[in-house]
Amino acid sequence: MAKYSGQLTSSAMAFIVMSTLMTAMLTPSCAKSVAMFVFGDSLVDTGNNNFIPSLARANFPPNGLDYPTRKATGRFCNGKIISDLISDYMGTPSIKSYLDPSNDESSLLLGANFASAGAGILNTTGRLFLTVLTVEQQFGLFAEYKQRVAGFIGQAAMENLVSTALFSLTFGGNDYINNYLMGPARSNKLYTLPQWQDILISTYKGQLKQLYGLGARKFSISDLGPLGCIPSQLNINKSPDGSCVPKLQNIAINFNKALKAITEELNAELPDATYVYVNGFQMSMDYITNPTAYGLQVSNSACCGQGKYNGFLICNRLSKVCADRTKYVFWDPYHPTETVNRMVTQRVLNGPPSDLSPVNIRQLVGI
Repeated sequence: MAKYSGQLTSSAMAFIVMSTLMTAMLTPSCAKSVAMFVFGDSLVDTGNNNFIPSLARANFPPNGLDYPTRKATGRFCNGKIISDLISDYMGTPSIKSYLDPSNDESSLLLGANFASAGAGILNTTGRLFLTVLTVEQQFGLFAEYKQRVAGFIGQAAMENLVSTALFSLTFGGNDYINNYLMGPARSNKLYTLPQWQDILISTYKGQLKQLYGLGARKFSISDLGPLGCIPSQLNINKSPDGSCVPKLQNIAINFNKALKAITEELNAELPDATYVYVNGFQMSMDYITNPTAYGLQVSNSACCGQGKYNGFLICNRLSKVCADRTKYVFWDPYHPTETVNRMVTQRVLNGPPSDLSPVNIRQLVGI
């Protein structure tokens, strides 16, 4: 066990065609399997925080309402998240949270999820949740993983598994929402916004190089989503009509420009590695600004929550829950629905350079 460390309208017909194509593109026929390692925050945590003394948890209903087991697993979603759907595409079981005591040789050979809700690029981010797995701790657990797997299959086979695997990283949102943008935070009194961004970007670049030193070669780096459009921020900033908050949108746009630049720098500095920049901001904005084009209806209110835009606090047993989750962009005040995760996964796997650069994930890992 791991240590803590009727007649159809043209738009409806278009959506049906799109859904059929998306299903076909996510079908695991002809796909090969590679190991997958996930690092990040609550957008990608599959339940590590269930096993540490953290306040940032989702292992209670109605989370998991549409998950295959119909149980809350620790995923901040009504169903599956993107790593689950990539595993589905490859025809393998979902990778488990590394701290899950049920992990064994067969599950670990598929990879592992080290993400922790509340985590950020900086170790100081997430302290309001009492405990999170920081980037440093997530990397430390990965180093432990390598030793465990080498014990199963030998050092050379382990190194080959790691060098051919997909490494997915999703960090940055908490460094703003649950750090710099909080009134009591010291960070916003010590640094200007540009200075804070510089600290985050330079730290993140060092972390990406550190993971390279641990054997990673194929990286998927997700950018910041539209912070100004998530229901929690619409509620906090008192958006009068549900429109996105410009200041927060600009924070995300500026951060993402700098993040894309360091992925390009790393690709030049480390030619035997590939750092893929994932334009999740634009993907999300497509669904938020034109939901009906994708079969969605509600893009500025969470399916599960309370308060204005269902954006207050977290999704819990006392929350209002929408009847049809497939029509909502957001499951809770911060996180997307499984429906949106499916759409994003299709684009992550198959998307053009406007979605991912320099290649998409199928091209990156040869599936």
